[in-house]
Amino acid sequence: MFAMPLAQTTRPLITPDSVMSPNIYIFYVAFIISYTFTPIMRFVALRYRIVDKPDNLRKMHTVPVAYLGGIAVFLGWIAGFSFSNLIPEPVPQTFEPFLTSAKLAITAGACIVLALGLWDDMKRLKPSIKIAGQLLAAVIILSAGVGTHCMGPILNPAVDKLGTNTFSASEHFPDWFVVAASWVTVIFIVVACCNATNLMDGLDGLCGGVTAIMAGGLLFLAINMAVVNVAGDLHWDALRIAMALALMGAVLGFVPFNFNPASIFMGDAGSMFLGYAGAVMIVSLAEVKLQWFLGGTVIFALPFLDTALALVRRWVNRRPFFSADRKHFHHQLVDRGLTVRQTVLVSYGLTLIFALLGVSVVFMRVRYAVAVYLVFFGSLVVAAYKMGMVHERPRVVGRRPLGPGSMMPSPTMSQPGNVLEIRDADLPQSGAAVLAPQEVIASTAVQSQPAVKPDPTVTQSGKT
Repeated sequence: MFAMPLAQTTRPLITPDSVMSPNIYIFYVAFIISYTFTPIMRFVALRYRIVDKPDNLRKMHTVPVAYLGGIAVFLGWIAGFSFSNLIPEPVPQTFEPFLTSAKLAITAGACIVLALGLWDDMKRLKPSIKIAGQLLAAVIILSAGVGTHCMGPILNPAVDKLGTNTFSASEHFPDWFVVAASWVTVIFIVVACCNATNLMDGLDGLCGGVTAIMAGGLLFLAINMAVVNVAGDLHWDALRIAMALALMGAVLGFVPFNFNPASIFMGDAGSMFLGYAGAVMIVSLAEVKLQWFLGGTVIFALPFLDTALALVRRWVNRRPFFSADRKHFHHQLVDRGLTVRQTVLVSYGLTLIFALLGVSVVFMRVRYAVAVYLVFFGSLVVAAYKMGMVHERPRVVGRRPLGPGSMMPSPTMSQPGNVLEIRDADLPQSGAAVLAPQEVIASTAVQSQPAVKPDPTVTQSGKT
């Protein structure tokens, strides 16, 4: 009669402090290494001219800025991740330092993503090659057993709830079907996360700061899983916590150098790596229960939302999916009058809201959490549509001679989302002066302001 309570009293007590106390050194190592190597990588980038040059179109900076910041972030992450093997057991027979094939596979996938991004920063790669590399990284972690059954906690409870004629309440999907669905899901999440963070890396400090907040939310979920899921695999709990701490420390060590005005960029090497690290965290959370998987995806909602809007916008306006533009969420906030710092801080605030929503899922039933998220995401989609973040409103005009009032924009062009296209159909036959021979001039927010004579003593430098 008293056997069960007695057995429970012998179970080691797991608290958030007992989980975090020995592992906090992972954060220290990752932060120090990233903070130390960021200026070193900036010196190397400037020495060998590995810089991001302004293009006067999509890029917001006006002077060349050093790349290779992503390597510093990766070094911090790999240092903290490796240091986790040296952490002693905080509770006897609970946490043990180990180096499994899963860790090696996660590290190998990170190296592939980093190498692809670095190559793209230096030589430029086709999008298809980058996606192929991301697929390879996903296959590598799957081959080591990471995420191979992540769809089980989603599919099998659905069968129990439905209780159809095909499946009884005690039956589940066959294992091969769960594994196949999990492979598709993991590949999709890795590719989506890598490209989502890559597309978000458009302003000083944006991608790094947003990722640091998301890493904090994922760390909370990992700690909660270790405390609540006492019957689970404690080694995997330790692995999740190590990845989250290493990611957060590495990013926070880089952000001070990357915040506006930035002295170094992470480049595609860093942005795709951050997406990969976040994807591995989401996949590992999905292995146990649906709540934590939902929480991880909601925490990552801002990059997902920006990418979804970009794809829908290009599809609606019949442009290639891989075409570059200056219409991402952060660009449109700048076009609406916000400064770069204000846009970045607004993005931080939105990410924090998503993180709070994501962590709240572990304290409520899934059916209620899904209802809240549907309403919230549906409202965001409608708001984005009404704000002109989906449709482009082109206005075609002909080239005309410069004259009184010719530089005054029309009222319709003052709305964000408009694209001005100038054609040669209305060129005068006489030898009157005309505009410079440009084929297309794209303007994403022409403001109707009175002309101001520039001050010759003022020069423009740094970031805009």
